[in-house]
Amino acid sequence: MTAHTAPDEAELLQQLLEVAREQLRWQRAAVTPAVRQAISEVLTTKAMREAFELCDGNCQSAEVAKAVGTSKQNFSGWTRSWRDLGIAYEVDGRKIRHLASLKSLGISVDPSD
Repeated sequence: MTAHTAPDEAELLQQLLEVAREQLRWQRAAVTPAVRQAISEVLTTKAMREAFELCDGNCQSAEVAKAVGTSKQNFSGWTRSWRDLGIAYEVDGRKIRHLASLKSLGISVDPSD
């Protein structure tokens, strides 16, 4: 873009994308402590934390429940709570994805650590 011409649509979209990315970086930094605290308070057992960590959007809910040794119904209750809190969301109808992994938040899978 020169000093005498207005930016074209592609340039404007690129500028908007850059602004959106910058806003996202600031939002993540601002909310990370609150997300870390909420997850630490809600995931009170090792099984819950293991299940949450497995919820990366790749496994079906039944697979996660089986992997951590809980019933599908119990796991469904956990994930409903997580979705209500905004720390997880549903993908592809049968899979749950965590907002952030425990590892990325510096939270141990074992709550006693």
